[in-house]
Amino acid sequence: MEIQSAILIQRRFYREPNLLPEFEAIAKTAGYTVLGTFDIVGPPSAKFGISTGKVEEIATWLEVEPAEFALFAPHLKSSQLFRLMERFEIEVRDRSQVILEIFDRHARTPQAKLQIEQARLRYELPFERHQIKMRLQNEHTGDRPTTDQVGAGEDLLTKRMSEIRKRIALIEEKLRKISKAQALKRKRRSRIGFLDIALAGYTNSGKSTLHNALTGSEVEIADKLFTTLSTKTTKLESLNRQVVISDSVGFISGLPDQLLKAFNTTLMEISEADVIILVVDASDSIEEMERKIDTCLVTFADIEANGIPLVMALNKADLISSDELAEKMIHYEQYANTITAISAKEETGLEELLAAVDSELPKLYTYAIELPYGDEGMSLLSWLHEVGTVDKSEYKETTIFVQAELAIEMVQRLQQMNPDISVQRTEVE
Repeated sequence: MEIQSAILIQRRFYREPNLLPEFEAIAKTAGYTVLGTFDIVGPPSAKFGISTGKVEEIATWLEVEPAEFALFAPHLKSSQLFRLMERFEIEVRDRSQVILEIFDRHARTPQAKLQIEQARLRYELPFERHQIKMRLQNEHTGDRPTTDQVGAGEDLLTKRMSEIRKRIALIEEKLRKISKAQALKRKRRSRIGFLDIALAGYTNSGKSTLHNALTGSEVEIADKLFTTLSTKTTKLESLNRQVVISDSVGFISGLPDQLLKAFNTTLMEISEADVIILVVDASDSIEEMERKIDTCLVTFADIEANGIPLVMALNKADLISSDELAEKMIHYEQYANTITAISAKEETGLEELLAAVDSELPKLYTYAIELPYGDEGMSLLSWLHEVGTVDKSEYKETTIFVQAELAIEMVQRLQQMNPDISVQRTEVE
């Protein structure tokens, strides 16, 4: 990955938090070397996004310390971006573009690559329109352009915009098919009794490390942002249940709407989960933890994941004192059904986390079941082993007696398969 030099410019209101450290982490993940930072507190300017005085101050700084790029947060209009490029005489990119660069680099699956392309096209559509208009104006400096020249330019603009929109529509259709296939897989898992646990959290909170610790799989891990883009679903053997656990893209504040929409198919794993594990970096300050948790909760609302049982895992607990950890656990217990302290890296606290998750999963009850003797009964017995825990099975003359622990949904499904089957709930001491 080629390393490029850049300066960071952040514009924020007085009461807004300083997110320069996060912006710097985003820039470094995207492959930039940060030469300098500017934290500008004040209202936005219509012309540049920041005041003219600050633009001149940065331009003077760049004369002494040249950089290849200027990266701006949070967002720039196309006209503001091009005016800054003209004044700084270097390329200017805003935070959303830098995030898209990271996503593009980390995309591995066809789904992730399509989502990135779709988001980039949607985001760059107004910039493309502005760039073409500026190019047409430069071509016609001097004499006033004739009607034919203007018409040709408008045709060029219309054609380019049409090409982009057609490509977006084609990608949407492909993603719709992928989403449909994923929904069928989830439905198939549900039909055979699998429950879904979703790992969610702010980017770089340690979700992938936790996924690996719980499943022994090999999800990519790095101390960088957005290392996971596509959903990774793995069977979880630790619980005495049929459970799969999914790891997906991390959340971040101010994520562009285009990206949130593009990743809707990935985030659906969260909105359809039986339990969500919200992974939080416990080594952050309380204020920073609150900001990140609020971002996650807002995202849950956006993808309609509210109402799903939530277990909060305070990760990286090994990096703070026991007193600080106890304070944070008390402070955040209101946010989730259960809160536990873990270290995914050191693999500590995982048993407590799994116990908390198990308590939030649909409750199991013990049932006495009489299956018909023969091939159908043997097939149903095999199915019961898959969807629940069979404690006892006895072969009688005309039936197979089974005592099993099942969720109510699985009992209902069994009775749909054969309404004549005798099923009675029992109390086991």
